[in-house]
Amino acid sequence: MFATSELHTGVLSDISDIVMGQSPKSDTYNNDAIGLPLLNGAADFKNGKIEAHKYTSDPKKVVRPGDYIFGVRATIGQTTKVFQEYATGRGTGSARPKEVYLDEYLFFALQDTFTWFSQTGSGSVYINISKSDFHSFELQIPDTNALLKFHESMKPLLDKTYQNNAEIADLEALRNALLPKLLSGEIQLN
Repeated sequence: MFATSELHTGVLSDISDIVMGQSPKSDTYNNDAIGLPLLNGAADFKNGKIEAHKYTSDPKKVVRPGDYIFGVRATIGQTTKVFQEYATGRGTGSARPKEVYLDEYLFFALQDTFTWFSQTGSGSVYINISKSDFHSFELQIPDTNALLKFHESMKPLLDKTYQNNAEIADLEALRNALLPKLLSGEIQLN
């Protein structure tokens, strides 16, 4: 799609705002849904599914609907779009496209970024990615017209993916609620 586009070399910060997570103090953690759900790392989001295990009453960094979150320590990547506010801990980073039409290109640029980092990442025991690593990662950025066409083509596909992921999560919750009742005999099927 970009073969006829004029490309220029840039970095992720040319197309997005990158924010690294910051863990709140542990005494603000709770399981009572007080404050914001906390995403500490990629274990809290994978395969397009977000499962926050704790909340914090004093979030230090917040990701907003439409942003992408990703793991930056140990398990890197797992780029996931969020549809509500979350607090982000130090094992996460987030990216917000600078323009609406950059959204889908950013998603795929992040995928490429994490492939590159997984092959060249730093860290003695596990990969650890810093904000400066994101600022130094070079990518080819197409011209605005090509990006607009890409946005128009990819937005319906990614929106359908997000919709399907939400439906899968709803069906899993329904299954998890009904299956024990079915197995215990509380619910009978004809």
